[in-house]
Amino acid sequence: MAEEKVTVKKLMKEIKEVTAKQKSASRVDEIRVMRAMLNDPDFKVSIYDRNKGLVGTRCPREEATKFVASTASAITGLDQVQANELAQNYEFTKKDATFLIENARDFTTTYLETGRKMPIVQSEKTEASLIVRHVEQKTKKIPDNMGGGTATVPAYDKIISKSKSPKYNK
Repeated sequence: MAEEKVTVKKLMKEIKEVTAKQKSASRVDEIRVMRAMLNDPDFKVSIYDRNKGLVGTRCPREEATKFVASTASAITGLDQVQANELAQNYEFTKKDATFLIENARDFTTTYLETGRKMPIVQSEKTEASLIVRHVEQKTKKIPDNMGGGTATVPAYDKIISKSKSPKYNK
């Protein structure tokens, strides 16, 4: 039996209904959303410029099929027309979605280790970024009602998110 194609819009609605009761992270839902984005030709993401506001849209399905076509053409020697035709018929799998999510996480971790700020969201209502701040080792006092004494908290890197209203939203 063929699996029904899930649109991003339907899936988001379904997840939001569940989220009213459950706020915890869901790896299963992450993969489902990524896969739906890769396979839904009607789903578009808005592109915002920090000063101008909305400047266009992008379709994750179109971008992914361009990548697959380019890769197929480079690896096999197919001409671009044939590679595009193959890519248009490709149905992205859970494995593909998982790879992209994990790769995005690896990129985020690696890039943040450079010490540079990483813009992650540019939308109609917010502009958000991540940056790493080093926290030095410290000794904290344990309250008497919890046994008293002190505890050493080792040094660690803390990821901080910064969010503000974009310039065009003022």
